[in-house]
Amino acid sequence: MPSFQCIRIEPSAATSRILASFVAALGLLMSAVVPALSQPAAPAETVPMPPQSTFQTRIEAAAEALQSNPRLKGLDQQQRVARVDFMVGNTLVLLLHEIGHVLISQFQLPVLGREEDAADTYAALTMLRVGTSFTVQSLADAAKGWFFDARRDQEIGDKPLYYDEHNVSAQRAYQIVCLMVGSDPEKFKSLADQAKMPEERQNTCKRDYRKAREAWSAVLAPHLRQPGQPETKISVVYGDGKGNYDRLANLFRSIHFLETVAEHAQDTYLWP
Repeated sequence: MPSFQCIRIEPSAATSRILASFVAALGLLMSAVVPALSQPAAPAETVPMPPQSTFQTRIEAAAEALQSNPRLKGLDQQQRVARVDFMVGNTLVLLLHEIGHVLISQFQLPVLGREEDAADTYAALTMLRVGTSFTVQSLADAAKGWFFDARRDQEIGDKPLYYDEHNVSAQRAYQIVCLMVGSDPEKFKSLADQAKMPEERQNTCKRDYRKAREAWSAVLAPHLRQPGQPETKISVVYGDGKGNYDRLANLFRSIHFLETVAEHAQDTYLWP
């Protein structure tokens, strides 16, 4: 079996700021109810992932272990699970964004437009292709996370960086919503309506989703691993929480977060 050296993903400054924002806002998430979309799992084509029940069981166990956390005082198990789901789902979307950059670099994929937009699109399309209730809910939560980020910036007077390599937070949120409603207009119409996306834009999202899906499928097709082809082993190494982030580091270790993503990546692609 071929070996694969660890890829060190260096997030951009903006992505690092968002990750830090999730940590800084953890107290708020732990004390406010995060509404859940009761969407059924998508029956569309899927990519290999560990059984959802296994991953969700780990999340539930991690949430139960957090019951002694002062920030979670007064919350029941279901409410703790909702907070952990929200945080893990948002982090998963951000990690898939970074993997989008890795795919572009390793496979030397053409990028017509901004690479940051392409990476955002890859993350959303991957979550939709997996199509479990967890990934669908996580993608909706990611959109909410960007909306929260935009609202926080507005409240603290932090001006949007219109010249940045990324879209502003609200645009990234709407792009996720657009791809979701474009993939299934009926299933995700309520989400688009909640985001106040006009009906005429919802209709054009079907075209955006189709073009994005076809483009990514075309450039990745030569690099997909077929049954019987050897897997490239991807090693996982967790960093130190360095005091401030020990609790979060232990949480992600306990749910095998990076292992789950690594197994998906090594099973799906033929890495160089």
